[in-house]
Amino acid sequence: MFQKETIKESVSALPLKPKDYCVITGTALVMHGIKEETKDIDISCTKEAFHTLEAQGFQIKQGAFARKVIYSDDVEIFEDWHKGDITMIEGVPVASLESVIVMKKQLGREKDLADIVKIEAQLDRQ
Repeated sequence: MFQKETIKESVSALPLKPKDYCVITGTALVMHGIKEETKDIDISCTKEAFHTLEAQGFQIKQGAFARKVIYSDDVEIFEDWHKGDITMIEGVPVASLESVIVMKKQLGREKDLADIVKIEAQLDRQ
């Protein structure tokens, strides 16, 4: 399981520049303080950064909404899936809560719908 500190360590080791990616979905919720931990790290990167990873020989799979690099057992890097604002939190580029809602609605799983309720409650408090 990844908490804020382990997420920061993991993304700092990636072969990506901060301007080329952001953490998304459950990873973003940990960075925003809505969840304590997540089981994996999900990242969206620019098309250019994705092509660089592809050229380096990383395994590519087609996801439901975007192609992805299986970077490791617990890190997936999606090609240009995130649309929306990005906030820097403790040096990590993080998808805005509003954009996470959009992604969670696309996924539509029960856990995603529960996360949307938590996100909306957080936005109401801000």
